[in-house]
Amino acid sequence: MPADHNAPGPLRASNHRIKRLRRLVTQRKARSTERAFVVEGPSLVTEALLAANDGEITVEDVFVGPGLAAELVDRAATLDVEVHVVSDGVLESILDPVTPQPVAAVVTQPTRTLADIGSEGLVLCLVEARDPGNVGTLMRSAEAAGAAGLVLAGQSVDPTNPKVVRASAGACLRLPVVAIDDVDRALDEITATGRATVATVTDSEAIPYDEVRLVAAAVMLGNEAHGLPESVVGRADVMATIPLAGPTESLNLAVAGSLFCFEALRQERAEAAAHHRPIPPNSLDTPTRKRQV
Repeated sequence: MPADHNAPGPLRASNHRIKRLRRLVTQRKARSTERAFVVEGPSLVTEALLAANDGEITVEDVFVGPGLAAELVDRAATLDVEVHVVSDGVLESILDPVTPQPVAAVVTQPTRTLADIGSEGLVLCLVEARDPGNVGTLMRSAEAAGAAGLVLAGQSVDPTNPKVVRASAGACLRLPVVAIDDVDRALDEITATGRATVATVTDSEAIPYDEVRLVAAAVMLGNEAHGLPESVVGRADVMATIPLAGPTESLNLAVAGSLFCFEALRQERAEAAAHHRPIPPNSLDTPTRKRQV
């Protein structure tokens, strides 16, 4: 990009745009009020610009350190996104210290509802999930496995938390994510889509997860420490578990959810190979394993 001797100098920490960037990184209330959040690093900013080009989100501003990210500048210019050069050390003081380069973007995306997700495809429902790394990882797994979307029910972590955004590796920009702060209302809305609801539990008497038809189900996973509340398990159509060979009591939330995602993908591919003849939902009809209602 040729030098413009009439262009203003790099933005300093006192600039109003930099102050807003800092608020969006550090304050959940600011992200919620402004319906905006921050993506960090060249890879995620590139993902954001690609998503903006597809109309999935809007990129409001891009911030770069002096002399960095010429390719991003050119890509942003094709979308008429303003790029701001920032003084040395300013972005480093705001962004995560592991960000490979001081590059960031402010993005907005439309508010999602379950109506946007529809009734086809697997949905993950995370109930009171608090760990941002787990939630971001599950966004990534859900998108990779072709899931329809992800629901955060109850007092779960903010899906625009910077740690969630980083862990999602860009999936948060494309995967429909619905946040519903009341668990009962979330279950009501999921049930209204016509999906079977599957409660994930550690009970050895529950149905092995690969025997439950997951292709268009809503799989509910609980808090990292306490699992699903009994009130949620009691409302599920079926209880499913991941059989373990060793003495480990349970799996990490992100690992368990990812297994369900890719089992749903395996089943979907098997049904497609069988000319779309549905696999009989034997997990719901096996006489020795009572259907949980």
